[in-house]
Amino acid sequence: MQSSSIKVNPDLTREREKASFDPTELMYLLHGGQQKTERKQFLESLLVKDPVFDKEDAYILNRKHGYERALQRGLRVLELCKEHQINDPDEIILLQRFAGTIFPFHLSKVMFIPTLKGQGTEEQKAKWLPLAESNQIIATYAQTELGHGTFIRGLETTATYDKNTQEFVIHSPSLSACKWWPGMLGKSCNFAVTAARLMVDEKDHGIQMFIVQLRDLDTHQPLPGITVGDIGAKFSTLMNASDNGFLKFDHVRIPLNQMLMGLAKLSPDGTLTKVGNSKLLYGSMSYVRATIVTDSFWLLSQAITIAMRYSVVRRQGQLKADESETQIIDYKTQQYKLLPGLAMAYATKFALDHVWRFYEHCQRNFVAGDFSLLPELHAITSGLKAFTSSTAMRHAETCRLACGGHGYLLYSGLPDFYALINASCTYEGDNDVLYLQVARYLVKIASQAQEGKTLPAPLKFFSRKCEQCPVMNGEGFLEPEVQRTIYQDRTASELRTVAGTLQRRILSGMDPAGAWNDLSVDLVRCAKGYSNCVFVCYVLDSMKNLSGVSPSSRRVLKSLSDLFVLWGITENSGSFLEAGILSCSQIQTIRQQVYALMEKLRPEAVALVDAFDHSDYVLNSPLGRFDGNVYEDLFRWAQRSELNDKEVQPGYYKYLQPLMRGSKSKL
Repeated sequence: MQSSSIKVNPDLTREREKASFDPTELMYLLHGGQQKTERKQFLESLLVKDPVFDKEDAYILNRKHGYERALQRGLRVLELCKEHQINDPDEIILLQRFAGTIFPFHLSKVMFIPTLKGQGTEEQKAKWLPLAESNQIIATYAQTELGHGTFIRGLETTATYDKNTQEFVIHSPSLSACKWWPGMLGKSCNFAVTAARLMVDEKDHGIQMFIVQLRDLDTHQPLPGITVGDIGAKFSTLMNASDNGFLKFDHVRIPLNQMLMGLAKLSPDGTLTKVGNSKLLYGSMSYVRATIVTDSFWLLSQAITIAMRYSVVRRQGQLKADESETQIIDYKTQQYKLLPGLAMAYATKFALDHVWRFYEHCQRNFVAGDFSLLPELHAITSGLKAFTSSTAMRHAETCRLACGGHGYLLYSGLPDFYALINASCTYEGDNDVLYLQVARYLVKIASQAQEGKTLPAPLKFFSRKCEQCPVMNGEGFLEPEVQRTIYQDRTASELRTVAGTLQRRILSGMDPAGAWNDLSVDLVRCAKGYSNCVFVCYVLDSMKNLSGVSPSSRRVLKSLSDLFVLWGITENSGSFLEAGILSCSQIQTIRQQVYALMEKLRPEAVALVDAFDHSDYVLNSPLGRFDGNVYEDLFRWAQRSELNDKEVQPGYYKYLQPLMRGSKSKL
């Protein structure tokens, strides 16, 4: 929580007094306990009191200044880390989140170093890790090309092995082979781990990873054969401070030992030998996709905090003619916009805790040589990355719309939250492409279930018969196992239908690829349903396993869980009806229960967003101020518009004055 020396808006004060629970207790729960919460607040305080991290001009910096500011902040963070002995990578990411800046070494830490650890030999790690970890080199991960993104096998960049010199010749054979989008590539990085096709004696051995130097270590000028630069402005203010780049190679030579050989080794005579398990690559991808679930929570919880506080302060219209203007949060339509998003934010936090626990369990198995859980891990992290990013994006945009015209102001913060979540629907795998990967896993599960094989415990529901839910009264739909069964049976029914259709088409002689493409829309729908089901089950498990939580906090968390689960049914009612799991009258009953839950959560709303513990510094939004002094801060931000630097802008004398003086009419 935070205090303010300025008088707090009385509407916000009254809202906080309505809460039936202690928001500090929930704050500790969300952030892993009191000690971790206080540590988080300490880290934030380091930035708040440092002028380098001042955010007063955050929305008016041009790209060049924004980029330079990011470099300055990155260097200052490293100094703070050294000064305060901050070594935990998660804490450095927290500092980046607080600063609202992508540090220049970010890709080096989250992509280059993990790739090196996962695919390099011990000798390569010994050479390159100290350089990257000490920031003597700053590297990026160059995979995506102008003409190819998700389809990795289609990448065109080549690495042709020259046996005579024992070197690789890295080359971009066409414009579409130009690397495109890697973060920090444009102007910051001097190395890149680069995905390229290994060519030996004109034979294509597929994609391998190569460490390529891009710039001179002294002058930072691009090396011969390297064409590199920034790709231009993006949709997001924060992302625009980052130099996502393009990269073309013109027969650039690198030594043999700069191909990462932890998984495949190329001998000097050109013999390629597999030496590791390529399945480990999926573990790395799962890690990155799990972090996007975390990003969705972080961004959505900020957006909902801003919109909820503003909705309490903003008064508009009258519910009754003889009353004062109404707080817009008291309109049921506003509650229907925001409370499901609040429930989604809490649900995401509880679900991602499950995701991380499952990921860590799988990693321990992988180290022991057991990869049996890898397909499930890949399906869960891919599906939840897609589900949480797309759902959070929808709620973030709803938050912007719920704040009316003020929400459209860039400095409300809401447009950029939407833009950032929007980006996560594309990077690290387009959501529909990921859903189709999940669908392939599900079709295999459906086949196993049809053959009577024993399925893993979390998937056993695919083997049982789906029946219409017997519950008819509203209270019955609040039972966790009823909720779980409804989602599981919807998922199983959809999968059986689509998998059966796919099988029949293939058996009739249709090309399997053509049959898959024809049914891809339905397959994506199945994957979305499965991912939603996993998400719901994780939330229900979290509620069941809550410990050390007061009855008052438990009650409000149960209401949030119920709202998330039941609102999801009403918003996708057609799929539950089509699957035969619910009837029209049951959907209507569930909808009334959703309205009742919103009524119950309405007085808790402000305390629930306070529990996220997003400070005014982090939010950087006049609409989301903790003290609720929205209008004063909006006016203050308006004064800083570049157009207000002069009372009369030069454009007036150039264009408007001649226009008006040329008119013959006189006042």
